[in-house]
Amino acid sequence: MKQIVILIFSLIVWASRLAAQEVRGVVTDRNHQPVEAATVIMQSSDSTFVDGVITDSLGQFVFHHKLERYRLIFQHVMYKSLIKEYKSTEHVGTVMLESQDYALGEVTIRAKRPLVKAENGALIYDVAALAEKSVAGNAYEMVIRLPGVLEQNGVLTLLGAGEAAIMLNGRPSSMTSEQLINLLKNTPVSEVEKAEVMYSAPAKYRIRGAVINLILRREKSEKRFVRGEIGGNLSKGAYVRGNGHASLSLTGRNVTADVLYSLDHAPMKTAHDLVSHHTLGNQVYTVEQHNTGDKKGLTHNVRASLDYQIFGEDHLNMAYSASFVPSVKMVESSAGSLSDSFNERTGHKQMHNLSVDYTSDWGLNAGMDYTCFSYPSVQHFTNHQNDKIQIFEADSRQRIGRWNIYAGQTHALSSGWSLNYGINFSFAREKSSQMYSVREGEDLSDLNSETRLNEKTYNFYGGFEKAFGNRLSLSFSVAGEYYRLADDTQWAVYPSIQLSYLPADSHIFQLSLSSDKSYPDYWEMQDATSYLNGYAKVVGNPDLHPSADYTADLTYILKSKYMFSLYYTHVKDLFSQLPYQSTDELAMIYQSVNYDYEQNFGLSVILPFSAGNFWNTRLTLDGSFFRDVCRDFQKIGFDNKVWRGIVMLNNTFQLSAKPSISLELNGLYVTPSIQGIYDLSSVWKVDAGLKWTSANQHTELRLTGNDLFDSATPDARVNDRGQCFEFHQHADSRYFTVSFTYKFGGYKSREHKEVDTSRFGY
Repeated sequence: MKQIVILIFSLIVWASRLAAQEVRGVVTDRNHQPVEAATVIMQSSDSTFVDGVITDSLGQFVFHHKLERYRLIFQHVMYKSLIKEYKSTEHVGTVMLESQDYALGEVTIRAKRPLVKAENGALIYDVAALAEKSVAGNAYEMVIRLPGVLEQNGVLTLLGAGEAAIMLNGRPSSMTSEQLINLLKNTPVSEVEKAEVMYSAPAKYRIRGAVINLILRREKSEKRFVRGEIGGNLSKGAYVRGNGHASLSLTGRNVTADVLYSLDHAPMKTAHDLVSHHTLGNQVYTVEQHNTGDKKGLTHNVRASLDYQIFGEDHLNMAYSASFVPSVKMVESSAGSLSDSFNERTGHKQMHNLSVDYTSDWGLNAGMDYTCFSYPSVQHFTNHQNDKIQIFEADSRQRIGRWNIYAGQTHALSSGWSLNYGINFSFAREKSSQMYSVREGEDLSDLNSETRLNEKTYNFYGGFEKAFGNRLSLSFSVAGEYYRLADDTQWAVYPSIQLSYLPADSHIFQLSLSSDKSYPDYWEMQDATSYLNGYAKVVGNPDLHPSADYTADLTYILKSKYMFSLYYTHVKDLFSQLPYQSTDELAMIYQSVNYDYEQNFGLSVILPFSAGNFWNTRLTLDGSFFRDVCRDFQKIGFDNKVWRGIVMLNNTFQLSAKPSISLELNGLYVTPSIQGIYDLSSVWKVDAGLKWTSANQHTELRLTGNDLFDSATPDARVNDRGQCFEFHQHADSRYFTVSFTYKFGGYKSREHKEVDTSRFGY
């Protein structure tokens, strides 16, 4: 298998070099900032005109010609013209233009830049224009201000398309969502060139579904310098939480090196009340349990990376990331009418990741990524029920090794066509076990388990893009995937289409059609049973399999700011963990199952308003219909339907310009909804924040309050086909935070490739 992968990888590299008939370069000013809209003319050695192009927002240009000898002429109204001669063996690289001074009288020009435009199936937002009337101080604050983007409990959602993935500079990241959010919060909004919102990402991005792609400004320095950042925050909710971090970066002409260390102490408190009317045989038992829990652990994060510019736009990036939690401790106590129990799990986690990524100036991107994750833990369980007592220890272990190898090639063809194709192979091995040692009570040796999972995914993709003038653009791609887990083998094809049409400057229509696949966590597929308390336990499901979703979205944008979207989503085999009252014993069993399907369609409207520079607001309205169907759920099944509405109002008040002081006040309301067999109550939420930034932009102080009225957690109720119970949750969602950040040496956070551990752990 390894020989086949290496052979395919080598063939792609060889073919891409053979097809590399392009001339690429970047135009910058003396401050190494990109020069947009510069004219670049190519001539042959005898001064014959060959072609002419315009640089993009990153100062980049490309010619689909390569002569033995040629001349490039660089022109811009604000810079001195430059003429340079090249040979076919030379790389253009970076070309620096000298400013040209003009003596102008006092002229004031006022114009509004469009906030959004459609291009190649993506909605492209001018971040500088968005930031002019907002208090966004970092990239994350900018992202949650993009039209159609909602943030709930740290999850970014694109209305009509579900959860949205974040990409940086067109590359998917293996970071967890928490790591990526932390990175964006440490990236100044001034470092973001533009944002691309795609309801359906083309296959060339090696990621499917809704995507937000942030294009960061590129910076180079002829002289080496060191920069850094230190910061921390302190929060008060049920417990006091804290975080501290320090970063150092060395920037030079061809090399950039980064080192980061952070320490997180984030204890969490959970609590819920359960009332269960459990039918067993011909009798109904009423079970009332009050459950409280705590989770504590000190997390150390280390990251080191090296980016080397080989020549021109050829880059080699190497990164090592590690996360250590020396002592994880989770405790849950349950007291009530059925039993009194105490459950404690202790252990330690560690993760190591090594990645290598190569990007060439002829359109090739290739690399590999290896992750090793381990989590051994011991559970101590005591339960008193009537005159019975159960005391045991459960030794659990999980170890995962995962490889990812990828290579992709992009060709810019004639007449505005672009072709892309590539491969993406993933191999994962997971080994887990759970062994019971009973001190008192019934024997549990039949619950001992040992699971080995070998997962393989082979993905091949290809696609094209085409612009038909300035009004119409089309992007189409298709990915073929072979997936194998144990004896479960699946072949699937995932097409993706994006069509943009601009009948006039004030009107944009965009149609997106996409398909995607999602994978369950490894621990959900284990053949194991874990006790939560005297009444509830978690049972694994070895028959769990991935889900496939299909999404269609039609968006209309008026005057580059008012947005109206119609959407439809169908998810086949959606997997989710659901509870049910056992018919064999007095126990609540939690198990992840596959639905038949989930269906969702609706309409969203986004309306921004402003009052000068003092007040900016955005009203978001969304109405949708949900249907969850699982006809074989625990032999009873369900088919639940509901109309759900969302109202969201975001407000920003600029209290002072020098120093910069801003106030944020945001509100959210969600009507009653469903989740599988659950009926969920309505929720509402109010957040507030005050931010002070020093005049030199090096220091920032922030005071925030999350969920001020402790009203953002829904209650859940089930009353259907003999299942009757309800949960009243008391989440630790209200907390107040003070944070401080200081940057020195002109520090600007950079993209780092990290590991996705979303499918790891228990």
